[in-house]
Amino acid sequence: MRMTCELKLVNILPITLDTREAANRLADVVRERNECKQIVLDFWGIEFISRSFADQLYKELYLHDKESFDIVIKNADATITRMLDAVSKTQAKRRVVKRTHLVTSYDDLQQMESFVMSW
Repeated sequence: MRMTCELKLVNILPITLDTREAANRLADVVRERNECKQIVLDFWGIEFISRSFADQLYKELYLHDKESFDIVIKNADATITRMLDAVSKTQAKRRVVKRTHLVTSYDDLQQMESFVMSW
């Protein structure tokens, strides 16, 4: 049976989380808890997270591992919550748009001018 696990971030990371490496370390710790269906990240005592930390954490846990477990954020102050929310809005996967462009060659400037003016 898979259970809920809680990670108190102040016990495993500094109180200011400002690097992508710190986000990678946290993601590794979360992945080690493979018996857990739900991971609670307790931000009590964390004073600051940078945009780069939040961006990397989102990529690691929400994009790569989103089917493996659920993430719950606990005790995050308003600035941390706003940063996580802001980053989550920029992480939508981009759709590939295929476009074809017609390339036309002209022998002289008058032919090109005729084409351009025909619009």
